[in-house]
Amino acid sequence: MAAGASASLDPLTQLRSDLDQFFHPDGVALVGAIPMQHLPPDALVESQRERWGERVYFVNARGGSIGEVPVYPSVTEIPDRVGLAVISVGPRQVAGALDQCGRKGIPYALIFTAGFSEVGAEGAALETEIAEVGRRHGIRLFGPNTNTNAFERMPDIEGRLGGKIGLVTQSGHQGRPIVQGTLFGIGFSRWVPTGNEVDLEVADFIEYFAYDDDTAVIAGYLEGFRNGASLRRALQAANDQRKPVVVIKVGSTAAGQRSAVSHTGHLTGSDAVVDGLFKQHGVVRVRDLDELLETAALFAKLPAGTGENVCLYSISGGSGTLMAEVAEAAGIVTPPLSERTQEQLHELLPAYLTVANPVDNGGAFMVYAPPERRRRVLELVAADPAVDVIVIGITGALGVMTDNFGRDIRDFIAASPKPVIATWNSFKVDEAGFGELVAGGVPLFRSFRNCFGALRAYFDYQRAAARFRHRVPIDMSLPAGAADALAGAGGVVDAERTAGVLQAFGIPIARQLIARSEAEAATAAAELGPPVVMKAATTRVAHKSDAGLVRLGVESPERARSVYAELLAAAHRADPAARVDGILLQQQVQGGTEMIVGVTHDPVLGPAVLVGTGGVFAEVLQDVAVRPLPIDRDDAMEMVRGLRGAALLEGARGRAPADVDALVGVIMAVGRLAAACGPRIRELDLNPVIVGEHGAVAVDALLVTTPAPAEKAVETAALESPA
Repeated sequence: MAAGASASLDPLTQLRSDLDQFFHPDGVALVGAIPMQHLPPDALVESQRERWGERVYFVNARGGSIGEVPVYPSVTEIPDRVGLAVISVGPRQVAGALDQCGRKGIPYALIFTAGFSEVGAEGAALETEIAEVGRRHGIRLFGPNTNTNAFERMPDIEGRLGGKIGLVTQSGHQGRPIVQGTLFGIGFSRWVPTGNEVDLEVADFIEYFAYDDDTAVIAGYLEGFRNGASLRRALQAANDQRKPVVVIKVGSTAAGQRSAVSHTGHLTGSDAVVDGLFKQHGVVRVRDLDELLETAALFAKLPAGTGENVCLYSISGGSGTLMAEVAEAAGIVTPPLSERTQEQLHELLPAYLTVANPVDNGGAFMVYAPPERRRRVLELVAADPAVDVIVIGITGALGVMTDNFGRDIRDFIAASPKPVIATWNSFKVDEAGFGELVAGGVPLFRSFRNCFGALRAYFDYQRAAARFRHRVPIDMSLPAGAADALAGAGGVVDAERTAGVLQAFGIPIARQLIARSEAEAATAAAELGPPVVMKAATTRVAHKSDAGLVRLGVESPERARSVYAELLAAAHRADPAARVDGILLQQQVQGGTEMIVGVTHDPVLGPAVLVGTGGVFAEVLQDVAVRPLPIDRDDAMEMVRGLRGAALLEGARGRAPADVDALVGVIMAVGRLAAACGPRIRELDLNPVIVGEHGAVAVDALLVTTPAPAEKAVETAALESPA
């Protein structure tokens, strides 16, 4: 059974029946350019039936005929029902062609034509126009700037093992090298290149594949997303059906940081929120096309529930050593074989060869030993109770030696009690041994790095799948105190109103007072009790410690008087035009571990919460985890436990263990704040949040709001439940 299948599930019902109709249209009209029109009429019709089915109609404004085959001047003149129009006219003619489709009652249109938003403003205006025509007539649109590969019949692979891959790409050119993986014995159910996604988008097809009983694994080449709620729903469907999703998501640059004010904004960048969504749903993220193909193929071919103990087998000690090193770097477990297994292996192999794991057969064994002895080595390794999966490394094309190895693997895998994976590390693939591996359907890699990276991803997915769940939408009601504090706010919010917002959501903050004179500073210091922290209260300087506008450990009311004057002068030196609302005095929290908790707002996925190792070096350490809303306590705990700095919270180097539950409580409260405020909160920094033995408290906060509230509809869509 493929990794994407589940024995506990009944045969799938295709819940995206709309797309099932799209892929199986009742009649197809080819509008505009007539493909293959140089062929004789019968051959022309036959060439199109292979892709579109029995009823194909040609439409061109000139009308006429090709031999006995009519060419209709408009789709409205086709006498029969048409389920899909394939439009290949100039970009300025597409809207008119769609209008005719609407009058004919055609429910779906594939727009092959390019020249829309991908070419600039004029094309974007045309794209907006065709979207409006589609909505007006209720036509579902695929494209524009796409091709017809979504209707391409994927070849059946003789001897294919495991399930098939459903591929969706936002670039046709990036999809073709993936589906050419059929040459490596990899099966595909369908390839969908989505083009400009004026209507139907990548999330629609991920959801379709989730319910497609011919698809075991979903693979994608993705550049961006249109709708966060649709994407969550699609990934949730894949989780529910235990369909692994393996993707390249390009665009992981720092472009999104350019307008950031807070540490949170700088740390999330343009990609971290997407990465957080992927972690919530167990999406496997890869970085290159060969990695995408090979990783998805491994998921499709490896049986569900395969254990994590790996035995390495090769034809040289050097290969085995390199395999072991790359495996260890990927976190792959390679346990020693039992003493009994090693003894039996040495009955077949020279005593000087290593057989503990890795197993080295010395190379010559593959040339001179009879097939039954060679196969016996594989049988012994597979029978060892410490082994769950066997990885065989073939690092060079060596004629008879590797031809025999490939044949042995092909003969063995059909009866093997354990899965077998192979690598063929040579560029020379015109070898019988390579052909044997492909024909046998074995999961096949071209490098150790991709092999062990894919295995690590497979094992991580299985662990993640055990925790898949539906997240409950977060309460989006805005407490009155927060609404009052945010009223009229835009940009960096002052300390008093920021405190009001945090307190309204139950976020613990250190006790603080504002002083507007030296005398008030002395009184506040006495009331708070030494030591206190003093900060200039100005919204013109976001990171006050960097500008010298913070003093720690102020021990007395008298010292508070002088520090008041020092900070006031320093604030005016830092920015002569700055409005200084006074000096903030705050109870200084002693001890504990410094963390950062924050909020950012992604234009597609909406609000997201960040937690990381905090303090003045938060941006230097770059140790953060981000999740878009909605989140639950398990998400918050996973975020904390996944940090490199998690050891600090556990009591490293003699520290007392920190109150992680209290930190999780802060994260959840910040999540409620982010949900309720929606796009009104652009960024929020709680840095540091001091996590002590008992409790957690924010001792500094920076809140940045949008100048005006965004529409509630946007906020609601961003937080829609994936259920």
